[in-house]
Amino acid sequence: MTAYMGQRTKVKNRINRSSMLRGLALVLVVIANSVITASAADQVFIDVNVVRPELNRVDRAQSVLVKDGRIAAVGAVGGIETPGGATVINGDGRYLSPGLVEMHAHVPEARRGRQYLEDVLYLWVANGITTARNMAGEASHLELRDEIARGDVLGPRLYTSGPRFAGKRIKDVPERVAAQKEAGYDFLKVHMGLTAPIYDEITAAAAGNDMIVAGHVADGVGLRRALEARQKSIDHLDAYFKAMVADDTDVSGVKDQLLGFAYLPFVDPAKFAVVSEATAAAGVWNVPTLTLAVNFIGPYDAEDYPETKYMPAGMASSWEKIVSGYQATLEDPEQAQQFLRSRDKLVRSLRDAGAGLLLGSDSPQMLNVPGFALHKELALMIAAGLTPAEALTTGTVNPAIYFDAEDTFGRVAEGLAADLVLTDTNPLEQPETLREPAGVMLRGRWMPREELRARLAEIAERNRPPVSETN
Repeated sequence: MTAYMGQRTKVKNRINRSSMLRGLALVLVVIANSVITASAADQVFIDVNVVRPELNRVDRAQSVLVKDGRIAAVGAVGGIETPGGATVINGDGRYLSPGLVEMHAHVPEARRGRQYLEDVLYLWVANGITTARNMAGEASHLELRDEIARGDVLGPRLYTSGPRFAGKRIKDVPERVAAQKEAGYDFLKVHMGLTAPIYDEITAAAAGNDMIVAGHVADGVGLRRALEARQKSIDHLDAYFKAMVADDTDVSGVKDQLLGFAYLPFVDPAKFAVVSEATAAAGVWNVPTLTLAVNFIGPYDAEDYPETKYMPAGMASSWEKIVSGYQATLEDPEQAQQFLRSRDKLVRSLRDAGAGLLLGSDSPQMLNVPGFALHKELALMIAAGLTPAEALTTGTVNPAIYFDAEDTFGRVAEGLAADLVLTDTNPLEQPETLREPAGVMLRGRWMPREELRARLAEIAERNRPPVSETN
């Protein structure tokens, strides 16, 4: 049995214990109230197949009762009483999965305007993303997080970093960390350019303020230091390729411009297992963002990115120019493709070692359109060697474990938030079905396919380039 399966066993044990406690609580509630009475928020899915990625299982012919935005009961069709007045959603044998989590989101800054912000939030929701980790936080996102939680703004549940820590000349680190804690940010974001002493200050201050650190691993910090500091998560597989350079190889003159690509010729294949096992031992998670490397290395073809119609035309055009410009500098396209294959190999190695993996695309950024990019990331994780169940777990229950929120989201289970995606086919067999949901439920708000498509059409029309006046 692999180390990954050992990790899954631990996760399943935690899930089973929490499910037993919630189940007992629900039994006591029913006994105390004798009957289930309907409220205005009651909804029931009838005849759905409940998808459980964490168990690689589908529970067929189920009903799911939702009360006040939470899952009140899950059971066989006919085994759950439907409260009078409840809204019935006929599943007709479709598949009901937990909502997805985008673990590397860039929520737009306030300066970009409210319309663009709300469009980006909706793009995530329309693609079945019901929770997002914002890696580019600012003060406006604290109020946005609360507005979403209250239901005043339609968007995925939000966890947000504060303003990033970047560069070599950061002053007053303890004070800045304490200020972000006081302001209410969920975690600290570390970026590029940090020196080892400054990074140590950040992680020490974070520990003193009971805050987690996530994000990049700067060249001056290195993988070993990040693992020793127990950085909660590493994005983009930062620092791994440099850490896998063969012993006694001088790479001091190497200048890397893309996620460790420059170190590929010097990598010792035996070190894939070494760094993966060290990561698992440290309990550090990874958000590979495979889409980002694929977009940069290409080759770019506009037909592969029809979803850019949902983004401002100028932004989509600038992304195209940046990635096309980078691809024009590649001297050895085959070596570039080998880098992508090596990133896939590292993902498999981390999985095999039992290190935690999380689903994140880095959007909106560099051809990664919110929501659509996460489905591409899911497909790339599967192509890298994960099973569909393993890949879906990285975007459902694993983020819940990461945030210590297993009692809030991540599964279709009693007591959890009603963050759900209804699909025509089984995503454990056809993951691409998640790209065209029959409907999305966001904390009890049901949005059928017709509604989702209509709003997407509005966003596309709003971003349609003006017709040239020249004839």
